[in-house]
Amino acid sequence: MNQKKLAQVGLFIIILLVSCDMASSRNENPKITIPASPEKGKATLVGRILSSVGGKPMGSIVVRLAEVVRQGEEGAYVLDEAFSPGVRTDADGYFIFENVDVKEYVIIVGDVYNQYRVISGEDKKAKVWNTIDGNVLDVGELRVDLNP
Repeated sequence: MNQKKLAQVGLFIIILLVSCDMASSRNENPKITIPASPEKGKATLVGRILSSVGGKPMGSIVVRLAEVVRQGEEGAYVLDEAFSPGVRTDADGYFIFENVDVKEYVIIVGDVYNQYRVISGEDKKAKVWNTIDGNVLDVGELRVDLNP
């Protein structure tokens, strides 16, 4: 009888450990659901916003795409409040722009009326992402500090 109780307790502990491990692995690496493919002539852009201080996900943050306009080799980005694509990050900092026009974009994070940051490259210039017809562009994890 003692062996039977010991086996039941052991089985209970194993089930408990497996359940905890499964719950923990679900929460460690949340992921955004990427649609199958963009519409013809469109692209999808996905990424994640993390705080540059501590690396925590930044939920409910505005992310905007500013179109890059070029004249020869020179370029400028234009953020149009009425027409530039914009979304909010989810609770885990993920964002997705579905079916955007195929263009070059600069990513702007935050409220342009308050605190915002233009995502820049290692050269400290605005980083330009080029979308491709029918493709999903994953810009990865972008670290941002919105403190003044």
